[in-house]
Amino acid sequence: MEAYLARPWLSQIHVHSGSQGISLDKAAVGIRAAVDLAEEINSRASTRQITRIDIGGGLSVNFDGEDINPTFADYRSVLEEEVPGLFGFDIVTEFGRALLAKAGTILTRVEYAKTTGGRRIVMTQAGVQVATRTAYAPNDWPLRILPFTSDGNPKTAEEADTEVVPTDVAGPACFSGDLLARDRMLPRLDAGDLVAVPETGAYYFSNPFSYNLLPRVPIFGYRTAPDGGIAFSIIRRGQTIAEILAEAGEAELRSLSPDNPALSPDGRGLSQANRGLSPDGRPLSSDNRETVADPLAHGS
Repeated sequence: MEAYLARPWLSQIHVHSGSQGISLDKAAVGIRAAVDLAEEINSRASTRQITRIDIGGGLSVNFDGEDINPTFADYRSVLEEEVPGLFGFDIVTEFGRALLAKAGTILTRVEYAKTTGGRRIVMTQAGVQVATRTAYAPNDWPLRILPFTSDGNPKTAEEADTEVVPTDVAGPACFSGDLLARDRMLPRLDAGDLVAVPETGAYYFSNPFSYNLLPRVPIFGYRTAPDGGIAFSIIRRGQTIAEILAEAGEAELRSLSPDNPALSPDGRGLSQANRGLSPDGRPLSSDNRETVADPLAHGS
């Protein structure tokens, strides 16, 4: 409170109240606290100092099916009921997952398959590098698995004349937990079949994981063409071998010297402070080398 009253130019309050799995009612509780604070500041300041409230994002996504639930309209309805005072302020939102998760689908091919331990294990090229949260916390971040035949048609046990079997869908990394799904009941999948993993926009798109030097996969977009067909375009190209090697480290070892241009992002060598010199060229003691203000060292 005192921080705001002492700084009349502070005109916004931010709260990130929601998150995946948080109910709308619980999210509204946090937003109500922000609104109460804004109204108290304005009352004590005797002016409308707080004009804007940023309520963040955090609207949950339905990972269990195609339905969009909850909707943005559901969220607004709860806020109108629980926090009507919010609508007396300018409102900023930061929705991310709720906007983009269902816009992305991972598509991968079954490289080979085997049956062991009473279940089917299918190996694909999609795993921890594209679904990190799911691989490491599968109970918290489960994903749907949609099976398709090699020619792109939905695969059902009836049409494929096969059985539904417990299946592990595994990725390419070198540890046994690299799984998109474990013990999932699916029609028997074989090499060449396709697996689609929906609801993998948002964080799945933005957080590729380079474990085992696995390359970032290409991202494609599509839209309906004027003739009614589907037109594809590339959004982000796949990572090349040269890029993977460059990201892994320098091509050769270089000695640490003040004149080595590889040691600074701008190619001008080490800054004065990193050379053990003050900005005016005088040697620094061991006690103050890390405290000298050097614009180049701090990226300003």
